[in-house]
Amino acid sequence: MPTLEGPAGTIYYETAGGAWGDPTVLVHGSWVDHQSWARVVPSLAQGLHVITYDRRGHGGSSGARRERPVRDDASDLAWLLESIDLFPAHVVGHSYGGAVALRLAVDRPELVRSVAVHEPPFLGLLPEDDPMADEASRARADVRRLQARVRTGDLDGAAREFVDRFSPDLGEWDRLDPTVHGQLARNAERWAEELDDPEAMCPSRTGISGLDIPVLLTSGERSSPLFHGIEAELLRTLRNASARRLPACGHAPHLTHPEMYVGVLAMFLLEREVPPT
Repeated sequence: MPTLEGPAGTIYYETAGGAWGDPTVLVHGSWVDHQSWARVVPSLAQGLHVITYDRRGHGGSSGARRERPVRDDASDLAWLLESIDLFPAHVVGHSYGGAVALRLAVDRPELVRSVAVHEPPFLGLLPEDDPMADEASRARADVRRLQARVRTGDLDGAAREFVDRFSPDLGEWDRLDPTVHGQLARNAERWAEELDDPEAMCPSRTGISGLDIPVLLTSGERSSPLFHGIEAELLRTLRNASARRLPACGHAPHLTHPEMYVGVLAMFLLEREVPPT
């Protein structure tokens, strides 16, 4: 599969679908790599030209430690899209990947046709008078404690605690396949690095409020109310955004309810598809 030697390291990527479809890049979250999109790529590729890739330090991609993870990841993605000549693209981001998608739209709007994000971890976006502000503060404290646990070398323990702390269901870790346990632990240090970046938890309001690019915000009905509060705040901040609450879903609909998630994305993305000339 293709790899490119970029200015900051090697980027591994894959493409699927026909060249007639709009370029659509899927940006994975912190604990995983491009394989997390496997359940949605075949359906999306029926009408779109889909690009999945491993962000720096994940999966098959390498590179130096990021000083500004969100901006550096957005810069890496811009370089990839330009290098393979697939832009402007629809950019779909999950969790931390949503922060990268929005940063790319702010920094390089000419590369982005639309943005769709599912539950970015923007805990710092909630104002102090928000009903969920105290819960957001506790969640940030839990993130910092788990980062410290990662840095003691307890990668398995940190991954397990993260899943059980932020899952809507008790005992979620024990229901995961052991191979998933290993993948999460392998990416724990990258997660800790990414969440050090203030932009991972709070985007630039000035930057995102100026976006004219259409943005779809999705959240799971069963997700933490924190994500619902973040979604509401993003709706108030973005000038061209819409939102969809996904029934029965949580933080990872592309894993748990791929057909539903594809349907929501397809409705948003295909309405914006530009026919070939």
